Amino acid sequence: MKLKQRPTDFKVREILRDDVLSGKGEYRVYSVTKRKLTSLEAAEILADHAGVSAGEVALAGLKDRQGVTTQHMTIRHGRQVRFGRPEIGIESIGFAQQDLTSADSEGNTFEIIVRDLDERETNRVRTALPSVREHGLPNYFDEQRFGNLRHGQGWIALDLMRGRTEVALKRLLCHVSDHDNDRTKGFKSALFRNWGDWGTCRDVAGRFGAHHSVFEHLRRNEGDFGGAFRFIASRIRLIHLYAWQSHIWNRAVARGLENAVDEGERFAIHMREGKLLFPKGEVPADPDWEGTFPLPGPGLAGVRFERQRALIEGVLADYDLVPDTFRIDGVPGFALKPEERPIVLRPQNLRVRPAEPDPMSPGRKLVKLSFALPRGAYATLVVRRLVGPPSPSSRASRGSGARGRRRGSQRGSQRGSQRGSQRGRGPRRG
Repeated sequence: MKLKQRPTDFKVREILRDDVLSGKGEYRVYSVTKRKLTSLEAAEILADHAGVSAGEVALAGLKDRQGVTTQHMTIRHGRQVRFGRPEIGIESIGFAQQDLTSADSEGNTFEIIVRDLDERETNRVRTALPSVREHGLPNYFDEQRFGNLRHGQGWIALDLMRGRTEVALKRLLCHVSDHDNDRTKGFKSALFRNWGDWGTCRDVAGRFGAHHSVFEHLRRNEGDFGGAFRFIASRIRLIHLYAWQSHIWNRAVARGLENAVDEGERFAIHMREGKLLFPKGEVPADPDWEGTFPLPGPGLAGVRFERQRALIEGVLADYDLVPDTFRIDGVPGFALKPEERPIVLRPQNLRVRPAEPDPMSPGRKLVKLSFALPRGAYATLVVRRLVGPPSPSSRASRGSGARGRRRGSQRGSQRGSQRGSQRGRGPRRG
């Protein structure tokens, strides 16, 4: 199975609540269609054409760089903008009474082309379709949430929970990723070589244009690594906090399904973050839970049911944590907040076109899917549930190198492997 082989293979359109747009208001609303750009990069382009700073652009959520995505952004008293080039199109579409936040989005619609399928996989899609329509699937966080693993930085929040504040900061700032460009690799390597010489690190960061204040703080306050995190962009801190909290949720829900669903009635897909279990039929859950499972707060705050608590405690034990140590104190920007998340994801208007030859993979097939999801859900997860685990022919086509990289990534995730981005202040996200 291959996704996003071409930008048009993955189309996303954000759905705003019906009451957001109006004919007049203090905030101008823009429709932004992009390809090969992140939402933050697109927001910077909008800001430039609207004559404002990037920090004055608000958006309801972040969309992937890959694919063709349409989303909405607002600027207070923004000027009218109509702009287009191959990678981005922007137009003013109305007004709103306030800046956009995540609460203004009802979700997204998707049009997806899944390529490089063999006959077994295309048959599996057709077989799985009625069950997914009727029962849905586990509402896991998918790999996009765990870019930290892709970049090999480890679970920064786990290091902080263990009191390894310097280790967390050093891993966040110095770990070189295969996905970094040469300039960034050189910057991180220089920080690593000079770690502890805060004046030199400050000068290196100043030349690069990132994290200068972190090292100036350490130069003035030797050993205050927790305080240094205050100078890491809040968006980066939240990326790592949410990734760790989401990992605990995934592992606890997968553990519960492993206990509740017979082996013959489920299948597993192995990801960098861990093993995702999918029931072939109904997703079981205690009716007392009212359809949700909590993202736990500090000390497991927000976990109301004993069975949920036991599942989460079992996951924490794998990391030598107990409920009392599931907290981060003394480090700004890492305050855990409990939140309920639906256990079951139910795609709406799920349609699958008949399989057809894939011109990009001779002898293989492609399938076209369309559906809608609520905000916070992952379309790639729906695809994984429909296609199922890789068939032998798909595994063979990827080659042993891909398998080796996956095994290495999985080992790295157990040691602690996560991600961040190096941008400073940018557009505001609700």
